Amino acid sequence: MTDKASTTTTVIRLATPEDIDVIELLESFSASPTRDIHREMHKYFGSIDPSTHERTLIFLVEVAGTVIAKAELMIPSAATKPAIGYIKRVIVHPEQRGHGYARHLLEHIVNHAKSELGLDQIDLHVWDQNTSAIRLYESLGFELKHRELYYRLSL
Repeated sequence: MTDKASTTTTVIRLATPEDIDVIELLESFSASPTRDIHREMHKYFGSIDPSTHERTLIFLVEVAGTVIAKAELMIPSAATKPAIGYIKRVIVHPEQRGHGYARHLLEHIVNHAKSELGLDQIDLHVWDQNTSAIRLYESLGFELKHRELYYRLSL
């Protein structure tokens, strides 16, 4: 396995409303439920009153000008202490997996959360069958805090 992230021009940037189509394309590769990003644009690209609304930053990875991965960082309101962010919806295009892009993206987000946002901690959830993601998160220093059971009744 080669690490294309280190040999190809890789840029990590914040998403803009113009990126919605590529964000939705990446999300089509996820097992997580879809959402209507157009309906909640204020959460991602600015809020009327950001002091009372949770914000979510969407980080994109571009390789040679093509967006190939994304992850989101939910930011608590300024009054919340301790300031705990939440990483969600980490997705790498299936054709680009295994090249270190998720690691590079998460390292960038953790550094941004600490140095730019002053967060105290970052949480995330992961499916227990997603062993590659679990290995990645643990290698970055994330620690298992608890296991959660999820139940559903089909009607």
